[in-house]
Amino acid sequence: MGRINNSVVPSDDEILSKRGYKLDRVLGEGSYSKVKSALWKKPGSNETLQVAIKIINRTTAPQDFIERFWPRERDLMEVLQHDNVIQMFDIFSEANKIYMSLERATHGDLLDYVQLKGRLGEQETHKYFSEMCNGIKYLHGLQIVHRDLKCENMLLTAQNSIKIADFGFARKMSKSEISKTFCGSAAYAAPEVLRGVPYEGTSSDIWSLGVILFIMACALMPFRDTSLSKILKDQKNTPNFPEKHKLNKRYCHLVTNILRYDLKKRFSLQDILHHDWLTTIYNKPRPDPSVSSTDSGIESDRSLS
Repeated sequence: MGRINNSVVPSDDEILSKRGYKLDRVLGEGSYSKVKSALWKKPGSNETLQVAIKIINRTTAPQDFIERFWPRERDLMEVLQHDNVIQMFDIFSEANKIYMSLERATHGDLLDYVQLKGRLGEQETHKYFSEMCNGIKYLHGLQIVHRDLKCENMLLTAQNSIKIADFGFARKMSKSEISKTFCGSAAYAAPEVLRGVPYEGTSSDIWSLGVILFIMACALMPFRDTSLSKILKDQKNTPNFPEKHKLNKRYCHLVTNILRYDLKKRFSLQDILHHDWLTTIYNKPRPDPSVSSTDSGIESDRSLS
Protein backbone atom coordinates (compact mmCIF):
# COMPACT_ATOMS: atom_id res chain seq x y z
CA MET A 1 0.00 0.00 0.00
CA GLY A 2 1.01 3.64 -0.54
CA ARG A 3 -0.04 6.91 1.06
CA ILE A 4 -1.58 9.96 -0.62
CA ASN A 5 -2.59 12.89 1.60
CA ASN A 6 -2.18 10.62 4.64
CA SER A 7 -4.69 8.14 3.20
CA VAL A 8 -3.73 4.53 2.66
CA VAL A 9 -4.07 3.61 -1.01
CA PRO A 10 -4.35 -0.10 -1.82
CA SER A 11 -1.97 -1.53 -4.41
CA ASP A 12 -3.07 -2.83 -7.80
CA ASP A 13 -2.54 -6.38 -6.55
CA GLU A 14 -4.81 -5.80 -3.55
CA ILE A 15 -7.54 -4.13 -5.59
CA LEU A 16 -7.55 -6.79 -8.30
CA SER A 17 -7.21 -9.81 -6.01
CA LYS A 18 -10.61 -8.93 -4.51
CA ARG A 19 -12.09 -9.49 -7.98
CA GLY A 20 -10.35 -12.80 -8.58
CA TYR A 21 -7.28 -11.54 -10.47
CA LYS A 22 -3.70 -12.61 -9.85
CA LEU A 23 -1.30 -10.17 -11.50
CA ASP A 24 1.80 -11.32 -13.34
CA ARG A 25 4.34 -9.52 -15.54
CA VAL A 26 4.11 -6.15 -17.30
CA LEU A 27 3.23 -6.51 -21.01
CA GLY A 28 3.52 -2.83 -21.89
CA GLU A 29 3.82 0.57 -20.26
CA GLY A 30 3.16 4.19 -21.24
CA SER A 31 3.32 7.58 -19.55
CA TYR A 32 -0.05 7.18 -17.81
CA SER A 33 -1.03 3.54 -18.33
CA LYS A 34 0.33 0.03 -18.25
CA VAL A 35 -0.82 -3.43 -19.25
CA LYS A 36 -0.15 -6.50 -17.11
CA SER A 37 -0.88 -10.16 -17.68
CA ALA A 38 -3.05 -11.85 -15.08
CA LEU A 39 -4.97 -14.99 -14.27
CA TRP A 40 -8.66 -14.46 -13.60
CA LYS A 41 -10.97 -16.88 -11.87
CA LYS A 42 -14.40 -15.98 -13.18
CA PRO A 43 -16.98 -15.37 -10.42
CA GLY A 44 -19.22 -18.39 -9.89
CA SER A 45 -17.02 -20.56 -12.08
CA ASN A 46 -14.02 -22.84 -11.74
CA GLU A 47 -12.69 -21.54 -15.08
CA THR A 48 -9.44 -19.58 -14.99
CA LEU A 49 -8.61 -17.30 -17.91
CA GLN A 50 -5.41 -15.62 -19.04
CA VAL A 51 -6.24 -11.92 -19.36
CA ALA A 52 -4.54 -8.59 -19.90
CA ILE A 53 -5.26 -5.86 -17.35
CA LYS A 54 -5.04 -2.31 -18.66
CA ILE A 55 -4.44 0.10 -15.77
CA ILE A 56 -4.94 3.82 -16.41
CA ASN A 57 -3.83 6.43 -13.88
CA ARG A 58 -6.39 9.22 -13.82
CA THR A 59 -4.04 11.63 -12.03
CA THR A 60 -1.38 11.57 -14.77
CA ALA A 61 -3.55 11.02 -17.86
CA PRO A 62 -4.21 14.10 -20.06
CA GLN A 63 -7.55 15.78 -19.49
CA ASP A 64 -8.45 15.33 -23.16
CA PHE A 65 -7.95 11.58 -22.80
CA ILE A 66 -10.10 11.33 -19.67
CA GLU A 67 -12.92 13.46 -21.09
CA ARG A 68 -12.97 12.36 -24.75
CA PHE A 69 -10.97 9.32 -25.76
CA TRP A 70 -11.40 7.14 -22.69
CA PRO A 71 -15.24 7.34 -22.56
CA ARG A 72 -15.36 6.41 -26.26
CA GLU A 73 -13.06 3.42 -25.77
CA ARG A 74 -15.05 2.23 -22.76
CA ASP A 75 -18.42 2.52 -24.50
CA LEU A 76 -17.18 0.74 -27.62
CA MET A 77 -15.45 -2.09 -25.78
CA GLU A 78 -18.63 -2.84 -23.85
CA VAL A 79 -20.48 -3.83 -27.04
CA LEU A 80 -17.77 -5.46 -29.19
CA GLN A 81 -18.20 -9.20 -29.73
CA HIS A 82 -16.32 -10.72 -32.67
CA ASP A 83 -13.84 -13.55 -33.21
CA ASN A 84 -11.24 -11.14 -34.62
CA VAL A 85 -11.67 -8.31 -32.11
CA ILE A 86 -10.28 -8.26 -28.56
CA GLN A 87 -13.07 -8.70 -26.02
CA MET A 88 -13.45 -6.82 -22.74
CA PHE A 89 -14.48 -8.90 -19.70
CA ASP A 90 -14.60 -6.36 -16.89
CA ILE A 91 -14.14 -2.66 -16.16
CA PHE A 92 -14.13 -0.64 -12.95
CA SER A 93 -12.53 2.34 -11.22
CA GLU A 94 -10.88 2.55 -7.81
CA ALA A 95 -8.26 4.75 -6.09
CA ASN A 96 -7.91 7.18 -9.04
CA LYS A 97 -7.27 4.33 -11.46
CA ILE A 98 -9.28 2.66 -14.20
CA TYR A 99 -8.97 -1.12 -14.58
CA MET A 100 -9.95 -2.87 -17.79
CA SER A 101 -9.81 -6.66 -18.07
CA LEU A 102 -9.27 -7.80 -21.66
CA GLU A 103 -8.95 -11.05 -23.56
CA ARG A 104 -5.25 -11.87 -23.82
CA ALA A 105 -3.70 -12.89 -27.13
CA THR A 106 -0.80 -14.96 -25.82
CA HIS A 107 1.32 -15.06 -29.00
CA GLY A 108 2.08 -11.35 -28.99
CA ASP A 109 1.65 -8.84 -31.79
CA LEU A 110 2.14 -9.08 -35.55
CA LEU A 111 5.11 -6.70 -35.65
CA ASP A 112 7.13 -8.84 -33.25
CA TYR A 113 6.15 -11.93 -35.23
CA VAL A 114 7.33 -10.51 -38.57
CA GLN A 115 10.53 -9.15 -37.03
CA LEU A 116 11.24 -12.61 -35.61
CA LYS A 117 10.29 -14.69 -38.64
CA GLY A 118 10.96 -12.41 -41.58
CA ARG A 119 8.43 -12.01 -44.36
CA LEU A 120 5.44 -14.33 -44.21
CA GLY A 121 4.49 -16.82 -46.87
CA GLU A 122 1.50 -16.15 -49.10
CA GLN A 123 -0.80 -18.60 -47.36
CA GLU A 124 -0.10 -17.16 -43.91
CA THR A 125 -0.39 -13.58 -45.18
CA HIS A 126 -3.71 -14.49 -46.80
CA LYS A 127 -5.03 -16.03 -43.56
CA TYR A 128 -4.15 -13.09 -41.32
CA PHE A 129 -5.35 -10.47 -43.77
CA SER A 130 -8.67 -12.28 -44.26
CA GLU A 131 -9.17 -12.26 -40.49
CA MET A 132 -8.31 -8.56 -40.27
CA CYS A 133 -10.84 -7.79 -42.99
CA ASN A 134 -13.49 -9.80 -41.16
CA GLY A 135 -12.84 -7.78 -38.01
CA ILE A 136 -12.89 -4.45 -39.84
CA LYS A 137 -16.07 -5.40 -41.70
CA TYR A 138 -17.70 -6.02 -38.32
CA LEU A 139 -16.46 -2.71 -36.89
CA HIS A 140 -17.40 -0.63 -39.93
CA GLY A 141 -20.79 -2.34 -39.96
CA LEU A 142 -21.30 -0.86 -36.49
CA GLN A 143 -20.07 2.51 -37.83
CA ILE A 144 -16.92 2.19 -35.72
CA VAL A 145 -13.63 3.42 -37.18
CA HIS A 146 -10.42 2.30 -35.47
CA ARG A 147 -8.05 5.12 -36.60
CA ASP A 148 -4.91 3.40 -35.30
CA LEU A 149 -4.56 0.17 -37.26
CA LYS A 150 -0.96 -1.06 -37.26
CA CYS A 151 0.97 -4.29 -36.79
CA GLU A 152 1.36 -3.62 -33.06
CA ASN A 153 -2.43 -3.58 -32.70
CA MET A 154 -2.90 -6.88 -34.54
CA LEU A 155 -2.50 -9.51 -31.84
CA LEU A 156 -2.07 -13.26 -32.28
CA THR A 157 -3.92 -15.82 -30.16
CA ALA A 158 -2.57 -19.19 -29.04
CA GLN A 159 -4.28 -20.61 -32.15
CA ASN A 160 -2.53 -17.98 -34.32
CA SER A 161 -5.68 -16.05 -35.16
CA ILE A 162 -5.80 -12.27 -35.46
CA LYS A 163 -7.39 -10.09 -32.79
CA ILE A 164 -7.72 -6.35 -33.47
CA ALA A 165 -6.82 -4.42 -30.31
CA ASP A 166 -6.38 -0.95 -28.78
CA PHE A 167 -9.47 1.17 -29.34
CA GLY A 168 -8.02 4.29 -27.71
CA PHE A 169 -8.56 6.39 -30.86
CA ALA A 170 -11.66 4.59 -32.13
CA ARG A 171 -15.00 6.32 -32.43
CA LYS A 172 -18.42 5.96 -33.99
CA MET A 173 -18.74 7.77 -37.32
CA SER A 174 -21.60 7.70 -39.79
CA LYS A 175 -20.79 7.50 -43.50
CA SER A 176 -21.48 11.22 -43.92
CA GLU A 177 -19.18 12.26 -41.05
CA ILE A 178 -15.57 13.36 -41.38
CA SER A 179 -12.89 13.38 -38.72
CA LYS A 180 -10.65 16.28 -37.78
CA THR A 181 -8.66 14.38 -35.17
CA PHE A 182 -5.32 13.42 -36.69
CA CYS A 183 -4.25 10.37 -34.73
CA GLY A 184 -2.43 7.11 -35.21
CA SER A 185 1.06 6.19 -36.40
CA ALA A 186 2.53 8.22 -39.27
CA ALA A 187 3.98 5.11 -40.98
CA TYR A 188 0.46 3.62 -41.26
CA ALA A 189 -1.54 6.84 -41.69
CA ALA A 190 -3.37 7.72 -44.91
CA PRO A 191 -2.17 10.73 -46.94
CA GLU A 192 -5.21 12.80 -46.01
CA VAL A 193 -4.46 12.26 -42.31
CA LEU A 194 -0.80 13.26 -42.73
CA ARG A 195 -1.79 16.32 -44.73
CA GLY A 196 -4.05 17.45 -41.90
CA VAL A 197 -7.27 17.69 -43.92
CA PRO A 198 -10.64 16.38 -42.66
CA TYR A 199 -10.91 12.72 -43.61
CA GLU A 200 -13.29 9.78 -43.87
CA GLY A 201 -12.53 7.26 -41.12
CA THR A 202 -13.34 4.06 -43.00
CA SER A 203 -11.12 4.94 -45.96
CA SER A 204 -8.30 5.83 -43.59
CA ASP A 205 -8.64 2.41 -41.91
CA ILE A 206 -8.47 0.76 -45.34
CA TRP A 207 -5.19 2.52 -46.13
CA SER A 208 -3.68 1.27 -42.86
CA LEU A 209 -4.75 -2.28 -43.74
CA GLY A 210 -2.86 -1.93 -47.01
CA VAL A 211 0.32 -0.95 -45.16
CA ILE A 212 -0.04 -4.00 -42.90
CA LEU A 213 -0.63 -6.26 -45.92
CA PHE A 214 2.57 -4.98 -47.55
CA ILE A 215 4.58 -5.50 -44.34
CA MET A 216 3.46 -9.11 -43.90
CA ALA A 217 4.66 -10.27 -47.31
CA CYS A 218 7.72 -8.01 -47.61
CA ALA A 219 8.94 -7.47 -44.02
CA LEU A 220 9.48 -3.84 -44.97
CA MET A 221 7.57 -0.60 -44.60
CA PRO A 222 6.06 0.45 -47.95
CA PHE A 223 7.08 4.09 -47.44
CA ARG A 224 10.13 5.80 -45.99
CA ASP A 225 9.25 7.05 -42.54
CA THR A 226 12.30 9.21 -41.79
CA SER A 227 10.24 12.38 -42.24
CA LEU A 228 6.68 13.44 -42.97
CA SER A 229 7.66 14.98 -46.31
CA LYS A 230 9.30 11.73 -47.47
CA ILE A 231 6.27 9.64 -46.51
CA LEU A 232 3.91 11.96 -48.38
CA LYS A 233 6.19 11.97 -51.44
CA ASP A 234 6.36 8.16 -51.46
CA GLN A 235 2.61 7.78 -50.96
CA LYS A 236 1.94 9.45 -54.32
CA ASN A 237 3.69 6.59 -56.10
CA THR A 238 2.99 2.88 -56.52
CA PRO A 239 4.53 0.87 -53.65
CA ASN A 240 7.99 -0.44 -54.43
CA PHE A 241 7.73 -4.23 -54.12
CA PRO A 242 11.05 -6.08 -53.58
CA GLU A 243 11.73 -7.90 -56.87
CA LYS A 244 13.66 -10.73 -55.20
CA HIS A 245 10.53 -12.01 -53.45
CA LYS A 246 8.68 -12.78 -56.70
CA LEU A 247 5.33 -11.83 -55.19
CA ASN A 248 1.98 -12.99 -56.55
CA LYS A 249 0.76 -10.46 -59.14
CA ARG A 250 -2.78 -10.56 -57.76
CA TYR A 251 -1.40 -9.74 -54.30
CA CYS A 252 0.56 -6.78 -55.73
CA HIS A 253 -2.54 -5.57 -57.60
CA LEU A 254 -4.55 -5.61 -54.37
CA VAL A 255 -1.93 -3.74 -52.33
CA THR A 256 -1.46 -1.15 -55.07
CA ASN A 257 -5.17 -0.41 -55.22
CA ILE A 258 -5.53 -0.15 -51.45
CA LEU A 259 -2.60 2.25 -51.23
CA ARG A 260 -4.04 4.76 -53.67
CA TYR A 261 -3.21 8.37 -52.86
CA ASP A 262 -6.35 9.44 -54.73
CA LEU A 263 -9.32 8.66 -52.49
CA LYS A 264 -11.60 8.20 -55.50
CA LYS A 265 -9.40 5.38 -56.80
CA ARG A 266 -8.67 3.72 -53.45
CA PHE A 267 -10.32 0.33 -52.93
CA SER A 268 -13.25 0.12 -50.54
CA LEU A 269 -13.61 -2.77 -48.11
CA GLN A 270 -16.11 -4.36 -50.51
CA ASP A 271 -13.56 -4.12 -53.33
CA ILE A 272 -11.02 -5.89 -51.11
CA LEU A 273 -13.40 -8.63 -49.99
CA HIS A 274 -14.28 -9.44 -53.61
CA HIS A 275 -10.73 -9.26 -54.96
CA ASP A 276 -9.58 -12.52 -56.51
CA TRP A 277 -6.46 -12.73 -54.32
CA LEU A 278 -8.53 -12.57 -51.15
CA THR A 279 -11.19 -14.98 -52.43
CA THR A 280 -8.52 -17.58 -53.24
CA ILE A 281 -9.03 -20.72 -51.14
CA TYR A 282 -5.98 -22.63 -49.97
CA ASN A 283 -7.07 -26.26 -49.84
CA LYS A 284 -3.72 -27.69 -48.85
CA PRO A 285 -0.41 -26.41 -47.46
CA ARG A 286 1.99 -24.95 -49.98
CA PRO A 287 5.76 -24.62 -49.71
CA ASP A 288 6.49 -21.49 -47.69
CA PRO A 289 8.53 -19.11 -49.88
CA SER A 290 9.45 -16.88 -46.95
CA VAL A 291 13.07 -15.95 -46.41
CA SER A 292 14.90 -15.51 -43.17
CA SER A 293 14.66 -12.20 -41.33
CA THR A 294 18.30 -11.50 -42.16
CA ASP A 295 17.30 -11.23 -45.83
CA SER A 296 14.28 -9.04 -45.24
CA GLY A 297 15.77 -5.54 -45.29
CA ILE A 298 16.51 -3.44 -48.37
CA GLU A 299 16.55 0.19 -47.26
CA SER A 300 17.30 1.15 -43.67
CA ASP A 301 14.54 3.77 -43.56
CA ARG A 302 11.95 1.16 -44.63
CA SER A 303 13.03 -1.57 -42.20
CA LEU A 304 10.89 -2.78 -39.31
CA SER A 305 13.50 -2.16 -36.63
